[in-house]
Amino acid sequence: MRKCSKRFLSAILGMTIIMAVTGCQSKKQDVTNETLPVTKTQVSETRKVQTVMGEIEVPTDPKKVVVNWYIGDVLALDLNVVGYFGWSHEGMPYYDKMMKTTGIKNWEREEVMTLDPDLIITYSKDDYEKFKSIAPVIVVPEGELNPIDRIMFLGKSTGREEKAQAAVDTFQTKLATAKETLHGDKFKDKTFSINEDWGSGSYGIYYETQSRGGTLLYNYLGLKKPEKLEQLIKEKGENREGLSYEVAADYFGDYMLWFHTYDSAEGEPSEYEQSAIWSSLPAVINNQVVSIPSSKAGLFYYSDVLSLTAQMDYLVDAINSIAK
Repeated sequence: MRKCSKRFLSAILGMTIIMAVTGCQSKKQDVTNETLPVTKTQVSETRKVQTVMGEIEVPTDPKKVVVNWYIGDVLALDLNVVGYFGWSHEGMPYYDKMMKTTGIKNWEREEVMTLDPDLIITYSKDDYEKFKSIAPVIVVPEGELNPIDRIMFLGKSTGREEKAQAAVDTFQTKLATAKETLHGDKFKDKTFSINEDWGSGSYGIYYETQSRGGTLLYNYLGLKKPEKLEQLIKEKGENREGLSYEVAADYFGDYMLWFHTYDSAEGEPSEYEQSAIWSSLPAVINNQVVSIPSSKAGLFYYSDVLSLTAQMDYLVDAINSIAK
């Protein structure tokens, strides 16, 4: 009887275990089948972003971005750029990355559509209506946000806040060091001007206060413009303008950032440099001219955080090397 009972008990236990295992597997399969669709629907594929054009929905993780003026911001965020509309030059700090994507020749619907973007980033309000049927369009009007606020906004809008913050942190760390150098005793009360020679038959000598490193020099480094140039800007309301050869010298700083045009031959002096006026300039006499060759034209074209950081590296070394 005991042997029979043991066998019977063993059989009962065996069947119980099999049923339990089968039941668990069935429940596990049921749970899997039930939870997968729920998980999928719970993961949002878009986020809402407030822009100048109102609230829009953009991909949570954009995969194919088209951009124009803000190419540097988008590359700093490590977004996949499938096309850009803008000037490219080997002096740009991200030139190699630009060459790995598509340069858009015509900023029109037909050409943008062929790139099948899932996000478009632009500075123009007109582009919203133009492209919104192709992909969500983020519009950041030029000048509305400074370079730091702009990259932080785009970083938040595309889920790349950490990338944006990293780029800003690098810039601000270098900026603090640069300010210590350029506000030291060697540069006390010194003025700085940014100029480019377009020729006597064209615009003459251009002064710049925003492009060509002006944003970095004046807005971030806090260096001073010549007093007479400040007055001219206040009177005319122009942040950049051409000056005739005859009067240009009145608006130069103690230190001059002297740009050679992007299409000039390397090392070739400009027309103004070959004039009698040039050799009489205090900045020239005191060897306080930073001559910026055409090969660096691209470095000073954009004012995104990556460009500003690279501009700062270049200018601080260049200015410091000629300071007395």
